[in-house]
Parts: sequence; C-alpha cells; structure tokens
Amino acid sequence: MGKINFTIEKPFGHLQLIPHANGLQMKFLPNINGELDENGLGSCSVMIPIEYVGGLWATSRAFLYAVESLDVNVIISAQDGDTLVKLYRDKPKGAGGSLTGEEVSWLRIVTGRSEEERRRIKLGPRDLLCLELACNSVLVLSASPIYNTAGA
Repeated sequence: MGKINFTIEKPFGHLQLIPHANGLQMKFLPNINGELDENGLGSCSVMIPIEYVGGLWATSRAFLYAVESLDVNVIISAQDGDTLVKLYRDKPKGAGGSLTGEEVSWLRIVTGRSEEERRRIKLGPRDLLCLELACNSVLVLSASPIYNTAGA
C-alpha cells in the first residue's frame, strides 16, 4: 500500500511529512548545491508519536486561521540525545497583544547543538495547511480498522 506524504519546500531544503498510524514522520532533506541530499549535513528523520499529533494539528489549524493558540513543544528522548520539535509564531503585533494576522509561524526541529542540527522553517499558509492535513491523516489512519489491531 502506498503512503501519502506532504512536502514543505524551501530553498535550503525540503521537509517531508509522512503520516503513519502511530505518528507523523518528519524527514528533512537539505538542499546542497541544488540537490536534495538524504545524507547531507542537517538531514534528519523524526517520528512524532501519536500522542502529540493532536496538539500539532490543533495549533497548525489555529495558526492557519489566525486565532489565539499556545505554541506546541514536543521533546522526543532517545539514547543519542533529545530532539525538540516546536511549532510557534511571532509575538502578536496588534494593540494590546492582539493578533493581526501578520504574525509569522515557524517550525523548529533541533537534534543537536550545531547550526546544521537546528532547523528553523518559516511556515506560510500552504505550509500550515500541509502540516494540518498531515496531522489529520495520522488521526484518520490511527482510527482505521486496517491499522488498528486493538479490537482484533
């Protein structure tokens, strides 16, 4: 069975969002001299566990529609170190701290201390929609009887 995936394309690299029944895989491929390099400096693959996908979904949706929402921080602990995935937006620019719709949304994936291990991706409306749809796809897959063996 084929897998659907969503891609956020930037000049410095591509972020693939790959829905699975147990979470969302984020795979970053850096653009090195005009070529995507799976093994290049800065490449990574992170699996966001399903328990965090609902928060990412709700926050990306709130950011997409410019409504109030807190940031989302996902910390994934592993033997080779922690990974931080953070979805946030700039401070509100309106009077009294209100949203104007001009605030920029960002996704950070931090896998280490070097600059190449700190990816910060500016998210436009299309990018937020990709993230929201990828999270929604995970939620649909997780509820599907094809993937759900809990009732078997």
